[in-house]
Amino acid sequence: MRSKAKAKAKPKRKPLSESVKATLRKKAAGTRFTPGQLQAVYRRGQGAYLSGGSRPVSMAAWAMGRVNSFISGKGGARKADADILKKSRKKT
Repeated sequence: MRSKAKAKAKPKRKPLSESVKATLRKKAAGTRFTPGQLQAVYRRGQGAYLSGGSRPVSMAAWAMGRVNSFISGKGGARKADADILKKSRKKT
């Protein structure tokens, strides 16, 4: 008999700090984006930081910069994270 291949479980994500969550909620309040969307963009910013080479900024600054780019529409983050925007539009 063949044994079933076990699916690899994704490692648990480290939760966002309360200060980051509060900042994202504050940024979302003045925009058309939800805090959940901005959290997803922030996570992608963290991933982009880790997948690239060394940078002269911290991971938190890189991720928040991506959020700011997403909100303003400048810098390409909105284009890179367009699926997050489309996903939420389908639900509403």
